[in-house]
Amino acid sequence: MAKGAIAVDFGASSARFAAGTLEDGVIRYEIVRQEAHHAREHEGHQVWDIDRLIAFTKSAAEYGTAHFTSATVGVDSWGVDHGFIDHSGDLISPPVCYRDASHTRMFEALAGHRADLFQQTGIQHQPFNTIYQLAARRAENPNLPDEAARWLILPDLIGYLLTRQAQYEITQASTTQLMATDATWCPAAFELCGWPIPDLGPTLPGFQGGYVAPNVRLAVVGSHDTASAVFGLEPLAEDTVFLNVGTWSLLGCVLDSPNVSPEAAQGNFTNERCVDGRVRFLKNVAGFWVINRLHQELPGVPERVADWLAGADLNETRRLDLDAAGLFAPESMLAAAHEQIEGAEPTTAEWGGIALHSLVDALAGLPVELGRITGRRFTKIRVGGGGSRSEAFRELLAQQSGLAVEVGTVEASVLGNLALQFVAQGALTLEEARAVVARS
Repeated sequence: MAKGAIAVDFGASSARFAAGTLEDGVIRYEIVRQEAHHAREHEGHQVWDIDRLIAFTKSAAEYGTAHFTSATVGVDSWGVDHGFIDHSGDLISPPVCYRDASHTRMFEALAGHRADLFQQTGIQHQPFNTIYQLAARRAENPNLPDEAARWLILPDLIGYLLTRQAQYEITQASTTQLMATDATWCPAAFELCGWPIPDLGPTLPGFQGGYVAPNVRLAVVGSHDTASAVFGLEPLAEDTVFLNVGTWSLLGCVLDSPNVSPEAAQGNFTNERCVDGRVRFLKNVAGFWVINRLHQELPGVPERVADWLAGADLNETRRLDLDAAGLFAPESMLAAAHEQIEGAEPTTAEWGGIALHSLVDALAGLPVELGRITGRRFTKIRVGGGGSRSEAFRELLAQQSGLAVEVGTVEASVLGNLALQFVAQGALTLEEARAVVARS
């Protein structure tokens, strides 16, 4: 048996883990297990089944014990969601899902602070940002900031509950709208939401923590899935934008420092951190969330989303506003979509055309807007993530954007996660890992 790495990748609708090895300067890996997961109702909130996510991570680590002489396990997930640890080191309650309605209400209540928050943090205005979640939890229980020894974002929370070692990994910390543009905590943001500033500051990934299973240690990776995905899409030339398409679509470029210009603020762009501390300057727009939900509810569609979209009627002219509040967390996505669609009931192929065109319309103009703000001229879009499997999506995006669309890897988050584990193990430097990713 060899030394290996186990990448645990939690999306907002699926959990999976991959096992990888570093051989002759190339990362070889396979997806070992994948299963659906979703938020559930608990005491009036939508919450995540944290026990299930912890058990999934432990089973991934145990796979490492069984198949490698020694290994690390790295966890990445979506951003912003978190849990609270009491002064005994125990979880107070399940993490609340970012789609919970309480966050939108707090977002509106604090609307007057948005311009100042952007200047100080560089993070786009979204109702689910951690700052609004913390404010909502404090409004529900004013004693919670005293009862909680700390809050931890999901991958850090899982790592803590498995190893009892706390940290705030920077790629996740940067999604909270609580971190300042200088990569330290922002006092004004914490004052606004009524929480104390954590005693630990944001840290870069690339180091090992405690043991999760026999001979398997936790490795701190780019724990925001898009940060790992961007690393997994290397190399990114100056004329190339990255696009990671999953539940959300994240399109942007890498900058050396945050851009908080009036143009960036007006465009609602965001400055999240890369695994090396640089900036992922991007726009967070709707992804396959609407498409996947429609696929689940429509009768008679092909089993695979890519096959449904391959048969889409691209002559369909009706569109959905994917950013509409009604599509954010509806009980029925099909019913919510119907409220925007006029005319005769769409066929299965027409629904595919509506969904595909709506997504591409939301993305196709962004490289030009990004170039105007950054002063760059982009000629290529490098696509990763599950949505990149759809040839119909890629072709329509190339047609509508006028740019060359190239596939980096569908498993960009997994590849980036694994590469950073080999950095944490000491097998690679960060620059060597970039070269390995390009070959892999």
